[in-house]
Amino acid sequence: MNIRNTMRTTVISLSLLPLALVSATSMPGQTAEILQSPTSVIRDLYRVHNNGRGHLFEARGKVSLYKFFDKQLADLILKDIHDTPAGDVGNLDFDPLYNAQDMKITQFQIGSPALEGDKATVVVSFKNIGKLTKVKFRMVKRKQAWKIENIDYGDDLDLIKILSTKN
Repeated sequence: MNIRNTMRTTVISLSLLPLALVSATSMPGQTAEILQSPTSVIRDLYRVHNNGRGHLFEARGKVSLYKFFDKQLADLILKDIHDTPAGDVGNLDFDPLYNAQDMKITQFQIGSPALEGDKATVVVSFKNIGKLTKVKFRMVKRKQAWKIENIDYGDDLDLIKILSTKN
């Protein structure tokens, strides 16, 4: 009986092998596509940022800045970092992903992207210290990758305007 059960298991396993191979070979393309969606970029951005502990908005975060942000916005962020004397506070005196200096984030949610050709808007909502906040990520597709072009905080305020202001 043990030989019969072993053979049955082997036959079943071998019959499922082609299905497993087809699934495995089709996944890389799907995974790459998923990782290049506007939502996945925002999700990865927050993961790397790690509630401010990821050093994204510091000089050592330069590589990550260009991974997530369009060149114009990444250049403005780095300019603010480099032009601000040590010990001083530049225009980036808050966490731009949460539009806040103090944070206690709950009910964090990344919305589905609104797509218009090579542009997208992803709304991130959360409660910060009990107050509902929404941040809109304006994105653009560059060479098969989605990049953040600007962050809109509402009330005619966005990250490019903040970073373009003279301190």
